[in-house]
Amino acid sequence: MRPLRRLLVSALLALSACGGGGGGAPVTPAGDPYLPKTPPAGPPPAGLEAATWLTHLDQDLLPYWRLDAAQGVPVGNFPTYRGMDGSVQGSTLRKPRMLGRQVFAYSAGFLLTGDEALLDLARAGNRWLLDQARDTARGGWYADLDATGAPSGDGPKFAQDMAYAVMGPAAYFFVTRDPEAEAAVLATRDLLFDPARFWDAPNGRIRDGMDGNLAVEVSMNGNPGSWELVAQLDPVTAFELLVQPVLSDPARRDQALADLKTLTARIRTSFFSEGIFWGATGSVGTYGSGHTDYGHILKAYGALLQVDKRLADRPHQAFLASNVAAALHRAHDAPNGRWAKRPLSASVEEYGSDWWAYAEADQLAAALALHDPAWIAVLGATAPHFVADYVDRTRPARELVPSISRTGAWVWGWTDADTAKCNQWKSGFHSTEHALVMSIFSHWLAGTPATLYFAFPAGQVAALAATARPYTWEGRVVAWTDLGPLAADATRHKVQVTFDQLH
Repeated sequence: MRPLRRLLVSALLALSACGGGGGGAPVTPAGDPYLPKTPPAGPPPAGLEAATWLTHLDQDLLPYWRLDAAQGVPVGNFPTYRGMDGSVQGSTLRKPRMLGRQVFAYSAGFLLTGDEALLDLARAGNRWLLDQARDTARGGWYADLDATGAPSGDGPKFAQDMAYAVMGPAAYFFVTRDPEAEAAVLATRDLLFDPARFWDAPNGRIRDGMDGNLAVEVSMNGNPGSWELVAQLDPVTAFELLVQPVLSDPARRDQALADLKTLTARIRTSFFSEGIFWGATGSVGTYGSGHTDYGHILKAYGALLQVDKRLADRPHQAFLASNVAAALHRAHDAPNGRWAKRPLSASVEEYGSDWWAYAEADQLAAALALHDPAWIAVLGATAPHFVADYVDRTRPARELVPSISRTGAWVWGWTDADTAKCNQWKSGFHSTEHALVMSIFSHWLAGTPATLYFAFPAGQVAALAATARPYTWEGRVVAWTDLGPLAADATRHKVQVTFDQLH
């Protein structure tokens, strides 16, 4: 971009970012608690430098997902089960919810690095999902595919699975604004809010699941009178929060924002008690019950926080001010500088943690640190432990082991053939999201703009760059640079966008 044009564009972008709507950071009133703040003076704690997270992504995470075995045959038909060494292992079933998570991982990798090879893999995985995993006759996404991509059985269609299957198209749409991916996202949204299918209108909630024909309600926990937290929470965190501000139709943006308000209100009303978001309505107050762990508890707080920033009436502000810090403090295993696993009683914790829950805790602490610098010191301990403890440095492909003890030791001696790194519930989503969020946070902490990469249609680069977003956080576009056509798709250009005023 020529210098004069860059100056003019930057001025226009600053005005656009201050204008709200579907684009940059929304207008916030004076005294608003979510206004962006200046980071504390001085160097960041060791391990919280922005370069640390790019190195972690490039050397610790992506090698496992770049392996030929990860890419599938044909490319995009990603195996669900792979060994600790990256080899294909175990069942040949493909879970669309895990295909979606792997597409997210490649999309996040491209966002941070601009590496077009990662975008090519995201494109291939998105294509495979759209072509093979959608039930075009009855609606929704199949529960299982065989190794060729054909439906395997006719299992129930759970809301959680729907959300994670469409996570792939949602992430690919966020990076590329691809209309076909957007259409798949909106179709999934419409299915979840269809009163004849997933939406329980009298109770204002998404049903746990439906049978393969979408005719009969199915309970995730085998107790039809109990509702699962993840049926409300995961549609928020897996796709709606990400795509809401960048949907192409303003009416759809408003609709998605209303969805976010509705679902987060339901989460508070039905699942919250005594500082905890419980895993199911039938187990409120029951410690040790399913999904009542710090991963889900803190993810729910994080969802409310990010949604509240987008809602003009700030419905969760007072609630968060009263509860979120106490919940995160309780999850913090301060003597060991790590995060706990789950509450066992009103005063007793189970220590050690799973990789995804630890990542959620770090990410919530980062979001809080943007406004309360006391959390920076906490992250200065926990985030480096994430890299030191979970990364498998005994194998060339690395990636993360799933669980550690309170002191950071691995809880199991996994062999090469064990599928603990890549299976029906673990893929590249949480590890790459953690690297993405921590990179954005570390730029804020250093007082430097955060850089992300997009792949926008050639004729819309200026307009889409002006309304780009720093993932699910809020921020202002500082400048953008058109880096030219993609090698694999000349109709799209790689665009570098920098953000400040992160909050």
